[in-house]
Amino acid sequence: MRLTPRCMNIIRLLRTARWLATSQIHRRFFTDATLDAARKRLRKLASAGYITKVQRERMTEALFTIGPEGKRTLERGSAQAVALERRPPNQLEHFGAVNDFRIAAELAGGLSYFFAYWELPGIGWDQTVIPDAIFALRERTFALEFDRGLEGVRYFITTKMTAYQRGFDRFPLSCILIVADRTPRMESLANAIGATNGRVLFSTLDLVRKHGLTAPIFYAAPGSSGVALV
Repeated sequence: MRLTPRCMNIIRLLRTARWLATSQIHRRFFTDATLDAARKRLRKLASAGYITKVQRERMTEALFTIGPEGKRTLERGSAQAVALERRPPNQLEHFGAVNDFRIAAELAGGLSYFFAYWELPGIGWDQTVIPDAIFALRERTFALEFDRGLEGVRYFITTKMTAYQRGFDRFPLSCILIVADRTPRMESLANAIGATNGRVLFSTLDLVRKHGLTAPIFYAAPGSSGVALV
């Protein structure tokens, strides 16, 4: 099959994102097309071996990763080997949320880099805390924490926020973004952390997915006016 520029961009993104759901690929690359159109193209890429489709159950959303032909395509003319994924990660909800944010950052424009937590060891990250992602958007550097409420608020503050308040050696941050899986959890974290003069902003994953980073979806405190990242 003939690979279009969009096809190549899908394969390239899968190299860093590792696994993406149908809706994520549609949101990133098919904004002017229907979900069915995205599924049709993905089926063609999978049939040709450029990507691999995994669907654990009939009613769950399909996941995609790089296939053997995609690996060969990316390695052609490159000195870096491409690893093929054997199975989706165990913490799939958390993993997918970080990639949701990666997609939102790419769509916002002006993205210099985005490193998810699984990429940070490859760039020599040696700080005391490992963020869910580090990225630079229009000359501002952000750390991302996605919180599903699996740990107590106090534990989150003592293990994560203490390190963030000390700061990172050789890596100044413009802002820390805490994205929760639901509004009550976001409000609990914001109330516990308190005023930070805009150094910490809060939002929910649904807001990120629906509106993106250019919308005023981030809050310094519950009830405050929302701000956009760009």
